[in-house]
Amino acid sequence: RYLDNIIKGKYLDFSWDKNLMIISKNVTLDNSQSLLKADVIEVDIKKKDIKIFMHEENKKVNIKSLN
Repeated sequence: RYLDNIIKGKYLDFSWDKNLMIISKNVTLDNSQSLLKADVIEVDIKKKDIKIFMHEENKKVNIKSLN
């Protein structure tokens, strides 16, 4: 949970050495404006950079606007 965002997933992997948090398997990011579904969300804690992607090239991240 961060501000108005809630990220859920089946697995969480955190690396102190790489400053990286990886959330995977049935990932959802939910807030008051949208709902996102993906395979993986990678968060670089130090740079505050986020990558969202699917494992297979032919599948796409699903984003639904709630407004």
